Amino acid sequence: MPRRLVQDYGPSKDAKKGQSEEQARKKAEELAASGMPFQMAMAVAHGKLTLSEALERMARQDKVATLMKRHDLSRALATQVAMGHADLERVLARQRFEAHRVEFRNHSILEVFAESGEPLTVDMHGRRRLTGVVSAMTPYSFNLTVEGGEPEEIHKLQAMAAWSPDSWKRVRKVLKTDKKRGAEPKDPVPKPQDRYPCSDKRLFRCLDEETPVTVTTLEGMQLSGLIRWVSRFELGLTLKGDSEAVIFRHALDHLREG
Repeated sequence: MPRRLVQDYGPSKDAKKGQSEEQARKKAEELAASGMPFQMAMAVAHGKLTLSEALERMARQDKVATLMKRHDLSRALATQVAMGHADLERVLARQRFEAHRVEFRNHSILEVFAESGEPLTVDMHGRRRLTGVVSAMTPYSFNLTVEGGEPEEIHKLQAMAAWSPDSWKRVRKVLKTDKKRGAEPKDPVPKPQDRYPCSDKRLFRCLDEETPVTVTTLEGMQLSGLIRWVSRFELGLTLKGDSEAVIFRHALDHLREG
């Protein structure tokens, strides 16, 4: 009976697979020891990811973590910035804009002075300028009591600007009049859609970039300065000499930048 010939074909497929896996793990451990996440190191060791791609991902992950910590961004937004899909400056400007809206959305000089009980000067239509104590606030009107007089109910659309009486000397130095608008003053504009369009975004951009502005009211009064806060119905200006004034947005005839 012929003897069976046994031929040696080398290690079996399973043995080779085991050796290959062991080599991959060893390589992955070396990469992990240098700081690469083990799962990523295994992907490199198995050829699913090149070393260059892995290092790129690690750098991006580090950048994402830094952006999240430094600028308080969400991971999704930080990832978009890190990948170049979003501009960091625009993202941060939008972040500041939203924070400002939350803080000043309902801010009103009338309410501030009503709570403090201090007198306030209010510039109104009909070339009226009264100084008194604000009280009895409603969504559409307020009472102004001039010293020694009775409270006068004033519709908010009549108000164009306001400032502390202590600031008057400094306000007067920078107060100007637009000749054309002064010669043809406009009445209050009841409908919001008919008023001068000046969005929150534009006003905040001027604030954020510290762009000087000149505002002109419906009766031609002009004030120039830097916007310091923006609310739904008012905007605060810092004028030359560090005096402060508030312009009621419904009374805007024009706003010029620069």
